[in-house]
Amino acid sequence: MTDNYNHGGPDGGSEYVSIRRPLYKTQTFRNQFMKTSSTQKSVGEAVKQKARDACACTPSKRKKCLFSFLPFLKIMSKYKWRSDLPNDIIAGLTVGIMQLPQGMAYSMLADMPPVVGLYMSFFPVLIYFIFGTSKQISMGTVAVVSLMTGGIVSTQTNLWREARGLQIENTTMMGLNGSDGIPGQVAVSDDEIRFKISVAATVCFLTGLIQIGMGIFRVGFLTTYMSDSLVSGFTTGAAVHVFTSQVKYVFGIKIPRFPNLFQIIKTYEAIIRELPNTNLPEMGISFICIVIIYLVKVQVNQRFKAKLKVPIPVELIVVVIGTTASHFGGFVEMWGIRTVGHIPAGLPVPAPPSFVNVSSYGTDCIAIAIVAFAQSVSLAVVMANKHHYDIDSNKELVAYGFGNVFGSFFSCYPFAASVSRSSVQDSAGGKTQVTSIFSACMVLIVILFIGPLFQSLPNCVLSAIIMVALRSMFLQILELRSLWRISIYDCAIWIVTFVCVVVLHVDMGLMIGIVFSFFTVVVRTQLAKASSLEKVSDVEVLQKGAQYEKAEKYNGIKVVGFNAPVYYANADIFMRHVYTVAGAKPERILKKMKKLEKQDLSRLHSQQQLINEGTTVLQLEPKKNGITINPEPPCNNEKMNKRMSLSGVIVEDPRPFHHIVIDCTAMHFIDPVGVKIFKQIFTDYNNVGISVFLGNVRDEMWYVLEQTKFVETYHDCIYLTTYDAVTAASTERKANDLVQDVESDLTEPTIEDKLLPVQS
Repeated sequence: MTDNYNHGGPDGGSEYVSIRRPLYKTQTFRNQFMKTSSTQKSVGEAVKQKARDACACTPSKRKKCLFSFLPFLKIMSKYKWRSDLPNDIIAGLTVGIMQLPQGMAYSMLADMPPVVGLYMSFFPVLIYFIFGTSKQISMGTVAVVSLMTGGIVSTQTNLWREARGLQIENTTMMGLNGSDGIPGQVAVSDDEIRFKISVAATVCFLTGLIQIGMGIFRVGFLTTYMSDSLVSGFTTGAAVHVFTSQVKYVFGIKIPRFPNLFQIIKTYEAIIRELPNTNLPEMGISFICIVIIYLVKVQVNQRFKAKLKVPIPVELIVVVIGTTASHFGGFVEMWGIRTVGHIPAGLPVPAPPSFVNVSSYGTDCIAIAIVAFAQSVSLAVVMANKHHYDIDSNKELVAYGFGNVFGSFFSCYPFAASVSRSSVQDSAGGKTQVTSIFSACMVLIVILFIGPLFQSLPNCVLSAIIMVALRSMFLQILELRSLWRISIYDCAIWIVTFVCVVVLHVDMGLMIGIVFSFFTVVVRTQLAKASSLEKVSDVEVLQKGAQYEKAEKYNGIKVVGFNAPVYYANADIFMRHVYTVAGAKPERILKKMKKLEKQDLSRLHSQQQLINEGTTVLQLEPKKNGITINPEPPCNNEKMNKRMSLSGVIVEDPRPFHHIVIDCTAMHFIDPVGVKIFKQIFTDYNNVGISVFLGNVRDEMWYVLEQTKFVETYHDCIYLTTYDAVTAASTERKANDLVQDVESDLTEPTIEDKLLPVQS
């Protein structure tokens, strides 16, 4: 084979490519060029070899194992203390400032005391620093996971109160300082608070075990099945739930927390009924905080991002001002505004999870584990791609699991990566997870010394922080326009997931979204269409003739392409499309051929009667290239175009082509059902004298064809490329025509032979 490259192509400076090589069948090419595989070991030998490799204790092996189990050692071994440390300190303090208000705010979603959000910004973060592989993500409280955990905690708390004959309504974690002075508000006892913490800790422990198990069994690849449109629709739907849960605090009304199904609808029905009881001062404070936070975050921090080395910590400023105004203004006594209540100083005492009634919410922990992992690892991948390093999804799973298991002993619920804090950490110059050490230290100071000062903080201020933080999630709705233009399937996935999450519930909506996403994959393969490929002149490539200019059809050869794998779900569809695009169904051709054969026999019978009656007729010797029904070899056929029938009458051949070539370029795999369909196509067309060739069969597809004995029967019909198959079909046809023309000349009768004597 020779390759020639010449400058000065049609694009002005592009190169011409001229390739000269032999025509290859796939079997010949594989035999000649494929590497010979070594002798395959038995399963027992393979296991023994794996065990020996795992138990090998060389210095390099020990170092590799240590760095693999503790990724922070590898990160720290390459840490640039002079340049990276100052950036990590600044970013850590910036994120720590954000952790304080967000931790307390998101703990409300989980129906937990605000101090739990501070615990989550400290204990799990330290564990992730040791075992995590991402350098830029900020771990801690997030809205979606908090909401899902809050649903479990609320349900279990209602059962706990019901068992003790207590009132069920309005039992959310508001007014933990007793709330006795607020009319209509159910007081939350210390026993109930401890029960809620124990349930959340159990959820955290189980979630951690599930994530560790997923990491050990290396199922991190499952998140690849959660497409961007699925995650976007899910997070936007979850944002609606989060927003709805905060409306009652913004208006200062008191409504119960509803169970899973149709939660949004029931919640807004209750909100509308309670609107006449709106606490106007609480609503006023909420709107003022929302406006201030929005203006600073969007109009200042985002607009002047390039000029601000550190974004203005508007959430912390609002929290400090709101706490100060509430304390000295007597908001609780004057207007009955609910506050976060007592925040204990110091670290919590380690306590194991209680596992009370764990069977009723164990399956919910699986959904939380998957959602937390999906959100965290997707953000980690974005950061890794941006800064050009790799992460290991399975190690990330183990890191999340260890963090949750450890945090469950310190009153934490499941944690995950925050989009907003990770973005701030990255923009503030954070280089490694050393940033999380400094943010955790800042949170620790608040837990030990400053926490009790926030007990006068109004809950509506925290709700305002949550609502503004949801803005980025709601803006994902704008993706629908581009999704509709790019892919209607992805757009449908987004809409179905969003609607199901909003109307039904978070976990159920996620499961339906995943199932629907799988369903669209099947639909795409079933809606795949075969197309007629033609040669683009002067380029020697095969493309869809309807879409390209200068496309030329091959004389007597039909090339069909199919842009999907062939398996049980679309095998019959594939066969129908091939027959339709080819424009020749074997059954119809066979009927026409049988009809012509009957007509020929009828004419012969009539001529024989005339001969018997003593009539002189012009009789032609039957040609050997007459229409046959069963040609001998599977890849050969008889001469086409105008035919001489057995009776000497010229008829049109019912076969529009003599070869059909199937382009297998887009067939990434095939299953046994698909192989049966291929065999049927070969048999049907061969029975009417049409040869079938395959081109560009992939190795994965070849293996299945080989194992099902397809190659053994049709190896002469499978070519290295589709162009090879077309060339072989054209060459074979010319050779057959030449041979049959010679045979026809040799057997052509003379004039004397054609004149038959009159019989007396």
